[in-house]
Amino acid sequence: MKLMRRLSALSLLLVSLNVVAQAPLAQSSAAPQTLPTFTFTKDMTVYVSDFELDAQNVQVDKGSVIDQVRPGILERPSKKEQRDPEAQAKKLVDTMSKSIVSDLQKAGYKAQRLTDDDPKPTAGAWVHGVFTQVDEGSRIHRAVIGFGSGKTTMELVVTLSDLASPKKPLYESSEEGASKKKPGAVITLNPYVAAAKFVMEKNAPEKTVKSTASAITKEIVQHLQPSPSLPAM
Repeated sequence: MKLMRRLSALSLLLVSLNVVAQAPLAQSSAAPQTLPTFTFTKDMTVYVSDFELDAQNVQVDKGSVIDQVRPGILERPSKKEQRDPEAQAKKLVDTMSKSIVSDLQKAGYKAQRLTDDDPKPTAGAWVHGVFTQVDEGSRIHRAVIGFGSGKTTMELVVTLSDLASPKKPLYESSEEGASKKKPGAVITLNPYVAAAKFVMEKNAPEKTVKSTASAITKEIVQHLQPSPSLPAM
């Protein structure tokens, strides 16, 4: 009888352990830090959109620390352009997009830049993202280029989507009305959209921008996996 009781107790214990082992893990509420794997064939195109970056003129006292410009990609052409935040932001975004497209093409992929004026394709892989910065209250904003515009570093959030299966947006505005379109508006990243993050200085030299573009390209390539049903070209 004692042996039977022990066997029964052992059976119950094993059943309990099996139930626990099969229970699904709870999903983390934090945003994923890696890109989703995208099934593709080499004849498909990887479209690269310009990453979102705001610009704003901010008045500062001459001679202040903020007013002192350190040489970088955003200060090359002329003094007038050096002081134009929109020109600076455009220069950075252009260099980043062109570098990623070039790196993907060198890696053997069909890559094409996708501007805001271009119609969005219905098939292919879509690389897009937004530059962000965090304020003292831990709120996330779209990053702003402009003297006196906050921290000197910003974070680039990049995601990879299948254009044939549209997903939810990478982020949503946390503000209402005209405020959500103003430079540096507060945003909320979508926790259900997988994304990779890269840290950059706002005044990064061209070499650093291109190096960051290469790191982004490597991350993209790792998540572009050939379809098991269709051989890679």
